[in-house]
Amino acid sequence: MTINGIKITDETIRITRLYFIDNLKACIADAESGETRVNNLTEYVAWCNKRINSLYIGESDNNLTFAQHALYVQTGECIGILS
Repeated sequence: MTINGIKITDETIRITRLYFIDNLKACIADAESGETRVNNLTEYVAWCNKRINSLYIGESDNNLTFAQHALYVQTGECIGILS
């Protein structure tokens, strides 16, 4: 994967996937504890788990949010991808 001419390493991809997975796990924990209210806890947790599985296998590696964060992880800079 190359973003803005920068080759993104496998390690960066792994770290980026884990960042989003950890975020979703935290969202589940907040919902289950009641800290964050959701309309249907069962559906929400199922949706989050589906996204987690999708991230593990790389289905989100090609979206803009993933690319932006991967670039930040690798370079430490938040570069406008669309500019």
